[in-house]
Amino acid sequence: MRIIPRPGPAAGLVEDALADAQGRGLVDAVLAGEPTAWGDHADAARDWTGWMRAPQEMRARIPGIDGLLAGARDAGIDHVLVLGMGGSSLSPEVTRRTFGHGDGIELRILDSTDPVAVEQVTHGVDPARCLAITSSKSGTTAEPLAFLAHVEQWLGDALGSAAREHLVAITDPGTPLAARATDEGWRMVAGNPADVGGRFSALTLFGLIPMAFAGVPLQPLLDRAQDARDDPAAVRMGVALAALARAGRDKLTIIADPGIGSFGLWAEQLVAESLGKAGQGIVPVADEPIGDPDDYGSDRVLLHLRLTGEHDPDVAAIGAAGIPVFVMDIRHPLDVAGLYMGLEMAVAAAGAELGVNPFDQPDVQAAKEAANRALAGAGVPRDERGEPEDIRHAVDMLDRGDYLALLAFTTPTPEGDRLMSAMRGEIRRRTRCATTAGWGPRFLHSTGQLHKGGPGSGVFVQFLGPGQPDLPIPGQDHTFGELLRAQAIGDAQALDTAGRRVVRIDLGDDPLMGLRRAAASLGAAPAP
Repeated sequence: MRIIPRPGPAAGLVEDALADAQGRGLVDAVLAGEPTAWGDHADAARDWTGWMRAPQEMRARIPGIDGLLAGARDAGIDHVLVLGMGGSSLSPEVTRRTFGHGDGIELRILDSTDPVAVEQVTHGVDPARCLAITSSKSGTTAEPLAFLAHVEQWLGDALGSAAREHLVAITDPGTPLAARATDEGWRMVAGNPADVGGRFSALTLFGLIPMAFAGVPLQPLLDRAQDARDDPAAVRMGVALAALARAGRDKLTIIADPGIGSFGLWAEQLVAESLGKAGQGIVPVADEPIGDPDDYGSDRVLLHLRLTGEHDPDVAAIGAAGIPVFVMDIRHPLDVAGLYMGLEMAVAAAGAELGVNPFDQPDVQAAKEAANRALAGAGVPRDERGEPEDIRHAVDMLDRGDYLALLAFTTPTPEGDRLMSAMRGEIRRRTRCATTAGWGPRFLHSTGQLHKGGPGSGVFVQFLGPGQPDLPIPGQDHTFGELLRAQAIGDAQALDTAGRRVVRIDLGDDPLMGLRRAAASLGAAPAP
């Protein structure tokens, strides 16, 4: 992997920041993993930098992963379900989209509490040929445990007591999930290093086990990660991104080439959750349709994840318009390991330079607590705000330097992605403001931290689906549909409490039709 900086007119600013950081010893300290690099947050860094050792330490875990894979093949497994949220599901999702099926095994990722999405994860799957991986660092995260309850009942109905042979846990040692899986005799309990946070866990067991099922060779993967770990270019890029953010260029726009197009989904969590706090941060902009150079404001920085070179002309044109560009250049999809490690190093360095703790997420809990209050109330209201709101109202709220986030609490679908992409392109064309999009509750464990704890420059459009047909959660007194709506209400309340600008739009009984109406109101036509 090569990192190629093209800061353009900002070259002087970047050079000064790098010279200052080098003079203070920051670059060398971050590269060495010295906790003092993070200043007042040194104690947190001391407890949470295990990811820096992952390319070396995970090599000893490869035989165990190989044994799990061999046993699954012997048992005729052809589907592996990954049940998780945030860092536990995002890197597996990148793996699924980048590498496809490995040796005839299909990965499916469940990180939505939408009832339709929950039911779809097992559609057409033979329980006897399926393995379900529950991934949760704490072993107590509500969503993966709800997914497990659903999948465990599905397996138990078909296989009886043999269902436990089809269950795997990835979690920290000593968690309630680890204890339960051990007591019940699951196929494997994979204990991940406790000093690795979720969003930094792609190159630990949370990412490596799904990669193995997708046919990814782990030894060369870790070799590439180690090369990136030892490269000071990533640390210098992080220092540069922090300097640009302080100068007002705080919208990191990620353009990923075909073949690694899904990588932005993981990168936006890393950037948003690590740096969006204490009223500051860098806003990651992933999967925004590429526009004309004039569509981009002076708050942008471009990060090109380059594999095929297909986007070279677009990136060159945007850079020629004066927008700083950084290129992370790889030659093979397996080099995605270098992207993981390189961005982790860059974000850790940016946190050190900005003076924030990149290893905590202090504002995530607010939405969880509000959702729990909604669930504990007398039912979950359909829309707390009365009259339906209009997406054009949200667009009118935008000022220079703002960004607009589309947050959809409904069934994730390819058509929904296209409709939100069309809206994003039209909004940017009209306003030159950056746009983001996410499916709830996935983004609550990703960009949700930035939304509440970062700069107050966001305008948030919350789309609410019907949550129907509903689905019970075995062993709980609420349904998946009620949980999803409670999470939407909780997120809106947390945003309100943080003083954010929020517009809520009920999509009605047909959520795709509701998204089409919103797009039509903007004159936005989705790509075919």
